[in-house]
Amino acid sequence: MWFIGFAGHRRITEPATLKAVILRELETFAADLNGEVVGLSSAAAGADLVFLEACAEAGLRTVVLLPFGRERFAEDFENPEDWKRAAALMDAALWCEVASGNEEAPAAYHVVSRQILDIADRMIFAWNGQPPKGLGGTGETVAEAAKWEVPSRIIDTASFKVSWQAGASPGQTPCRSFDDLPAARSIRGLFRKLDLRAVTRAPKSRWFAAGSMSVNHLATFIEAALLIFLTTAAKEVGAALKFVLAMIAAGLPWVGARLRLQEGWVRDRVRAELLRSLLYSHDPASPLRPPALDLFEQEGPFLRSAALQLVGRRLGWERARDRYLTLRIDDQMRFFEKQGGRAERKMKFFGKLFWVASVGAVIFTGGTVFLKLYAALTGKPIQEDWEKWGIEFIPMLLPGIAAWSLAMISVFEFKRRAGLYRQLVQTLARLRPKLEEAKCASAAEQMIRQIERLLLNELWEWQGSRKK
Repeated sequence: MWFIGFAGHRRITEPATLKAVILRELETFAADLNGEVVGLSSAAAGADLVFLEACAEAGLRTVVLLPFGRERFAEDFENPEDWKRAAALMDAALWCEVASGNEEAPAAYHVVSRQILDIADRMIFAWNGQPPKGLGGTGETVAEAAKWEVPSRIIDTASFKVSWQAGASPGQTPCRSFDDLPAARSIRGLFRKLDLRAVTRAPKSRWFAAGSMSVNHLATFIEAALLIFLTTAAKEVGAALKFVLAMIAAGLPWVGARLRLQEGWVRDRVRAELLRSLLYSHDPASPLRPPALDLFEQEGPFLRSAALQLVGRRLGWERARDRYLTLRIDDQMRFFEKQGGRAERKMKFFGKLFWVASVGAVIFTGGTVFLKLYAALTGKPIQEDWEKWGIEFIPMLLPGIAAWSLAMISVFEFKRRAGLYRQLVQTLARLRPKLEEAKCASAAEQMIRQIERLLLNELWEWQGSRKK
């Protein structure tokens, strides 16, 4: 969805002319932008109502932001007919909400203007060109749009000529999350397709790193075996073989990077996880400010577009809270327990392997020293087989195994994942009762936001580290 924001004066001398100009601008935007164009404004008397009616005539859906609740907002209308128009337009909107802040006039109008600017991809202003006369006025919003670099079309309310605001440079795509989306009939269907594609595209980048380390250690073991147990000619073959394996080990990370599967995989995985979050947390939150937006501000267009598609599926805050408890929190706790347990078992395996190899290396190295000292003092030679195995090969082999074990723990992050997932389970278990005991929509929304931030934080950090 492309959000076309609007702000204008309350007193308009020629509303019919203004509406015709707005209609022409909306048609131009709809023709130039790839996606659905949605009107976004308040519903104050004057230009706001003209804009909303123009959107309706153009067949565009609208989103309305109010400075106060309806009862208080009605007090700002001098003409009862204007209030009837406003009420009808609010009822017809795809979404209508009171802007956050709980401010009184004129600060409440200032908050609405800033929220419209924050969401809008483009702005249309019906402005007389005069400097701001007060807080929340059209002139103030025009100035802020310029500072925020929101591409804006200015309609001169005297001549009705239209021009881009100075310095405006409209781009083409506000968010890469819309690139390469699979076709889907619903948000849930889109989530499933992205999730499946992310699994299919998974580049296994860790396996390239682990393979590189493993091949490198294998090359050392093979060379050691050839040097100790075979003839001089075989030793030369061993050196050549080690060189080949070392080159393969060095090339594996480069091959993994050149496959370039990671970029598409990261994009699909992030979009899938954001939709998973949205499916369970869009209610009772505002679709204009879904919880995931707290961390993924750059994904605002994607998140808002998806959230507004879910408006018709809102259940009411109590049913939404109960659904979130079972389908989001409980499922995530089971997932973290399973994944954390798996990471902990693998960490223990490689940890034990490290200690066995390390202790074995110390024992054999110490034994080698004492055996050679004993042989020197007594003049008795060490058996040839024991000298090859116990003194030369095994003390060379075991430190390599110990180093490889530590490398596997580091590459696959077994220790970090085991500790993180254990901590997440404990934190979710502590937060769950607080959400379960929430007695109003705002309390439930606050807890859901806190929990979503916890669940999405790793994705936020992980996305940043993978994009470098």
